[in-house]
Order: sequence, then C-alpha cells, then structure tokens
Amino acid sequence: MLMDFQMEGGQAITAEIMAEMEYMPEGCNVPSHEIRTFELPGSVWLTMFISYAVFFGALFIATGHGTAAIFVLVVSIAYAVMYFGTAAVLNNVTAAERKALPPIDPIGGIETQTGWMNNRAANAQILTVPVLLALFACAFAVIRALV
Repeated sequence: MLMDFQMEGGQAITAEIMAEMEYMPEGCNVPSHEIRTFELPGSVWLTMFISYAVFFGALFIATGHGTAAIFVLVVSIAYAVMYFGTAAVLNNVTAAERKALPPIDPIGGIETQTGWMNNRAANAQILTVPVLLALFACAFAVIRALV
C-alpha cells in the first residue's frame, strides 16, 4: 500500500518535470559549466554598489549629526561590506580553474527558482530595492535639509 503511494508520487513528480521541460526556451537546456559570477553582468553589480553608496551617503548627510546615528551607519556599512565581500570571495573560489573551461554562450537570460527570465526582467527585479533605497535616502536628505 505504501509502495503504491510512493510510486504514484514519483510518477507525478516526473510528469511535472517533463511538463516544465517542454516550455523551456530554445537554447536554455544546453550543457554548461558552473557560473560563479552569479550570472550577472558587471553593470548590475556597479549599479548595486552605486545605489548603496548613495543610500549610505544620503543617510549620513541627513542623520550624521549625532554619535549614535554615526555608530548605526558605521555598523550598517560594515554589514553591507560583509554582504558584498562574501559574494566577492565566493566569486574568486576556483577562479583559476574556471579560466580553463570553455566559454559559455550567453543566451540572454538567467535561470531562476521559478523559471527562465530574460536579462531585462531579471535586472529590474534585482535592482528595484537598491535603487529605491537610494531614492528614499535622497528624499530623506532633502526633507532634512528643508526642515
């Protein structure tokens, strides 16, 4: 009885995988090696760094008049440096070995947990929060300057 349930469950999962494979865009199921750049172009990383720099700079301009505010900003900046530093360290793991691998043909998008996304949609999703945080901090600094 239990074996029948497990077999039916396995057949259902296989059917789901097969159905997902039917709708994959052309060229995204080609064999490739591991990509340690997180499949993001340098322009996305640069935009993210600039957004966070503007965010912290504007917050410092708006609130950097007290010791407690400066301490909080320094701790927040340290967390951001650790976050991006961890990504940089992971990107450099086995970098020499990756140079020996054949180049990957870019196919115009990335694979996400929920499916394939083209570059434009993925970049918009990735950069929405950093850019809006920078705009928020700039608005906060302008309001602080006016009041």
